[in-house]
Amino acid sequence: MLRYILISTLFLLVQSCTNNTSLVNQEETNVENNSNQQLSIDPLKAIEEEIIKNPNSINVYLKRALYYKEKREFSKAIEDINRALSITPDVSILQYHKAAILYEFAVQKQDITFLDEAKIYLNNCIAEDNMLIEARLLRAKIHLFEDETEECMGMLSDVLRINDRTAEAYLIKGMAYETLENATLAASSYQTAIEVDPDYYDAYIHRGMLADRLGEKEALDYYNSALSLEPMSVEAHRNKALHLYFTDQHTDARKSFLDVIEIVPDFEEAYFNIGNTYLGQFAQNEDIRAYVDSAFHYFSEAYKMNNNYVQAIHNMGVCFEIKGDFAVAKEHYQKAIDLDNNFQPALDAINQLN
Repeated sequence: MLRYILISTLFLLVQSCTNNTSLVNQEETNVENNSNQQLSIDPLKAIEEEIIKNPNSINVYLKRALYYKEKREFSKAIEDINRALSITPDVSILQYHKAAILYEFAVQKQDITFLDEAKIYLNNCIAEDNMLIEARLLRAKIHLFEDETEECMGMLSDVLRINDRTAEAYLIKGMAYETLENATLAASSYQTAIEVDPDYYDAYIHRGMLADRLGEKEALDYYNSALSLEPMSVEAHRNKALHLYFTDQHTDARKSFLDVIEIVPDFEEAYFNIGNTYLGQFAQNEDIRAYVDSAFHYFSEAYKMNNNYVQAIHNMGVCFEIKGDFAVAKEHYQKAIDLDNNFQPALDAINQLN
């Protein structure tokens, strides 16, 4: 039996729910930029010119803060939102935007101190403005992150009382039901989010992942729907590829992983997973040794990108073992163990060869 592994966790951007930025084909961008060169103005420069003209306007500092947030330059975004708050500290929408910036900064830095500060601003914002849906949605997400599902559901109920056509509320509710291990209600919530907003990318991704966990073949349809909305989404291509791999559709899986590489050429895991599609085909057709050579090539490419890629090193050993070069296979297994002495697949493999 072949001893190879695949990273099986479906891909989900941590800041998923409201902030999905598509990558744009560089060639198309260059064409567009050239054709509009005389018409376009650098957005940051335009904002800064506004600031010079209106140095006491909260709107211009908010505008620049949101620009920096979009660029994921959160320290600069915080500086500008603080400037706006110093002018008018009690404006609810400014408090919400500061909380939203802090939330994304917490995700980027993996630092919950930013999350704690975000909660302070959100709580003030919610207390002052009974109708600000965005603040309640973000507070619900933080409740969910902190495993406070009851509080999360309560906040979402408030949102839906204000506007029962808020798709994101149903999405977060679905995530909460998944936390509670209620797949039926989670699926229903995601489906409601899709019905409320048929162009809601995140809802298709979450529903697809749930379908995968439940073993439903419809997962592929959800990923394809997501891709119709975000054709350059690494997340959707990768999840689709993993679904195809685990349903033994290795050729189609490989095409999807190649789509990932087209978007992000140095995504090492995609090369590793392409190698696994070849090993999967070899397991089904053991007389086709060319699959092993192709698998080794892609594992090697992943290893070149990351010399500490334990799984890739191990799978290179698998390829040598298949070819009967047991000494070199053992060297690779040992190298994997040296990097991670608890890596069970390599420990098992080397023990069987001894």
